[in-house]
Amino acid sequence: MLIIDQEKCGKDGICIEECPFFLLKPDADGIPEMIPGAEAVCLKCGHCLAVCPNGAITLEGVSPESCEPVPKQIPISAESISQLVKTRRSIRVYKDRPVPREVVEKLLETVQYSPTAKNLQPVHWILVDDRPKIYQMAGLTIEWLRKLNMVPDIIEAWDKGHDIILRGAPNLAIAHAAKNSINPAADCAIACTTLELTANSMGIGGCWAGYFMRASKNYDPLKQFLNLPNGHKVYAALMLGYPRFKYHRIPPRQALKVRWL
Repeated sequence: MLIIDQEKCGKDGICIEECPFFLLKPDADGIPEMIPGAEAVCLKCGHCLAVCPNGAITLEGVSPESCEPVPKQIPISAESISQLVKTRRSIRVYKDRPVPREVVEKLLETVQYSPTAKNLQPVHWILVDDRPKIYQMAGLTIEWLRKLNMVPDIIEAWDKGHDIILRGAPNLAIAHAAKNSINPAADCAIACTTLELTANSMGIGGCWAGYFMRASKNYDPLKQFLNLPNGHKVYAALMLGYPRFKYHRIPPRQALKVRWL
């Protein structure tokens, strides 16, 4: 699982200290090695591979040379991150054109680096850019709400031609995962949050599809439409599209609710 290039190893112990579960120790010559039984516990997170300044570690066949280097020429300021987060809005009015598939796939190439419990990376995606299908899923959600006599205002709006479920969005990203994963709800929520922020950096708006998410867990016709793998549930869903309108200011938030302990 772990190969150390002894000529490159600086014997600095950085990888030993960095390992989340202390699975490395120095051998008699100061070269890191895995402790007995480590293979069964290792998260394969790649921390040791990523942190080694000398490129001496190969993990599960992944060599330093095959990894993307961390760029030094792209500074990320606190101000730019603050602006990205503050300018994120829940977009509910979209331009008619869908986000091209290659753009959505590029977004997800970034999103796949989102953290997951024990690095299991359980998140799967269903991507939809077919508006009739999106409208059909909104309609199935309305069916579920109507059967339960929930939110009559939303049902009435639908009957009058106004889709408050999926807002006529040109794209829909659905995150699903196996129910028996360690924390699939958090993993999918983190992934969708990362997608929303990354999309914002590219001028693409997102909005969480809360009623659709609930219906996808509870309404059999919608479950059948989605045709998820056995044992999977939808844990997050995000409408996507180019905002029709531009926002010019950042409304304030409530005061922080903080207690230091």
